[in-house]
Amino acid sequence: MRIIESTGFYYPDSAGGTEVYVDSLARNLEADGIECIVAAPSRSDQPSRYVHEGIEVFRYPIPERLVRNEIQGRNPPRQFNEFEDWLREQRADVYHQHSWTTGCGLWHLAAAKRLGLKTVVTVHLPGNICMRGTMLYEGRTACDGKIEPERCASCWLQSKGLPVGTARRVAKLPEVLSSLARLPRVGPVLAANALAARRKRDLHEMAAMADRIVAPCRWLYEALLNNGLVPGKLILNRQGVGYQVQDSVMSRAEKISDAFRFGFLGRWDPVKGMHILVEAFKRLPADVPVELVVCAVGEAGAPEKYREEVRRSAALDHRIQFISTVPHKQVSILLAGIDALVVPSQWLETGPIVVLEAFAVGTPVIGSDLGGISELVSHGRNGLLVPHDDVSAWTAAMKRLAADRVLLAQLRQGIGEVRTMSDVASDMAMVYRELFLTKPYAA
Repeated sequence: MRIIESTGFYYPDSAGGTEVYVDSLARNLEADGIECIVAAPSRSDQPSRYVHEGIEVFRYPIPERLVRNEIQGRNPPRQFNEFEDWLREQRADVYHQHSWTTGCGLWHLAAAKRLGLKTVVTVHLPGNICMRGTMLYEGRTACDGKIEPERCASCWLQSKGLPVGTARRVAKLPEVLSSLARLPRVGPVLAANALAARRKRDLHEMAAMADRIVAPCRWLYEALLNNGLVPGKLILNRQGVGYQVQDSVMSRAEKISDAFRFGFLGRWDPVKGMHILVEAFKRLPADVPVELVVCAVGEAGAPEKYREEVRRSAALDHRIQFISTVPHKQVSILLAGIDALVVPSQWLETGPIVVLEAFAVGTPVIGSDLGGISELVSHGRNGLLVPHDDVSAWTAAMKRLAADRVLLAQLRQGIGEVRTMSDVASDMAMVYRELFLTKPYAA
């Protein structure tokens, strides 16, 4: 059986959570006797092929600068034929898409369906449903994910800076104004209701073309159900940790101080909540022996103003240390070298994988009481849950754990068995084999 794992970004250009997931999934499937090839776009004029850690990779070209009709999905990206011709040549059995971007979106799924492949889509991010991209209604509380154009348009407009009252009035403008979305700046604002309606149509079009739709967490599974997707197509396949656990005891023995060491590992992005963490940590009393180690990735693509503000704020506290990014295979050593991982996400995560990676080396987690984090972290058993945007609550949680080593030991003992990407791959292999045995679709 031959599987195409398709994603909008991939190594060595980027190394986010989806890339880690796809890479580990492909390698574990190969170990199970299933042939995999990864396909991803590349901003270049020519296609390219290479092998990444034993997995064949095809990079198909997309334009360096996309035009509005391509970004809005009205037209396929230029050179789309390069992808479609390659896909036709592969004689694959299943096409599994992990992204929803201009370079890997509805046009690509439609091409796979047209060519007769069995199709699977994994929804990795809240942005696949939510215009705001966070699944926080009006930026405050977790949303049920149901796409209601007027409600979603108002929420999205508020995220763009419109006052609540104005946003709610503009969101009532009729869908017939959809053509205004092509106008610069003001167009998308006036056409917000139409854009939300189109997102709902795109979701249902994706669902119609996908033979199976995979959700990596419970809240996303339920959000898809709330949007009327066929339950028989939906699969809950939770994420897993994808590497061999290092010797955590040795790593912990290398600590050079008795200070309680908190750690942060995540992207330079406001939704990851680094600004909340830094502000909360600074409020810890000076006589509390604590350290905060920050390993932030993706600096090149992060908002410069945000990075400067966080670094400037952190510079006022000598207990905060920024360290260089580490190769993913060494993440376990980093996580084993801290006492607790802090995950202050300001959106609904579908994982994150870093929580599982911390658990895999026996490190408890203090995390936002939102989405996938609250599905993985059990308050008082393997970590602590905190209201996501309450700085004082974050300070209190860190102070409590730093002062109570008995609690720390209890949380470590409460972690239990951790799901692995081998488990994820075994479950996906069952899905692929089930599809493989069903009657083929006409090309």
